[in-house]
Amino acid sequence: MSYIYTVVASMSDPKKFGDAGASWAGERLISHGATSSTASQIVMGGEMSGMVIVAFEFDSVDAAMSGQSAIYQDAELVALMQDAQVQVQRRNLFRVQAERGTRDGEFGSVLYMAGSPVDDATMENNLDLNWGHIQNGANGMSWMQSVASGPAPFTATVATWTDSLDSLMAASASNFADPAVQKIMVENKAQVLGRVLTRRLY
Repeated sequence: MSYIYTVVASMSDPKKFGDAGASWAGERLISHGATSSTASQIVMGGEMSGMVIVAFEFDSVDAAMSGQSAIYQDAELVALMQDAQVQVQRRNLFRVQAERGTRDGEFGSVLYMAGSPVDDATMENNLDLNWGHIQNGANGMSWMQSVASGPAPFTATVATWTDSLDSLMAASASNFADPAVQKIMVENKAQVLGRVLTRRLY
């Protein structure tokens, strides 16, 4: 599985950052070892509203560390961050433990989860059950284990991508109402700590 290095940042000009990501910065990041990158602005999310989540995917932790260093040695990327007045609030490293569908869509949802660790095979089976509901309102879904997030209360995040948040909320409600899903959550001591809703920048 791959690793997702995320930066949660405030910035004065998210549109400029997103336009650069769609035109040249995304390809530049790939030249520094990332296999993909996205940026989404949090629209609904309490004190996190307005912040931007920039996600870089790498094949390994070593690649993520090397890529992070390369980004800050790239004069044009540093200039972009300065022009957009990017202020990093936190960095996280996650491992993609299970995934369904595609990471396409105008909108996104991120659930912050706490619970007991689950092995990969079990998580694959669990996500099959979740995806049976979520696919009715989403294009894709990823369960990501926290590898390095500091002293945070969450141990995992669940990201979903959609073109309709109303459809996603209906699918999510159906998922959480499923007795089989509830049983798994109890067995794994899984708790939803919070949710943010995002709009994709690139």
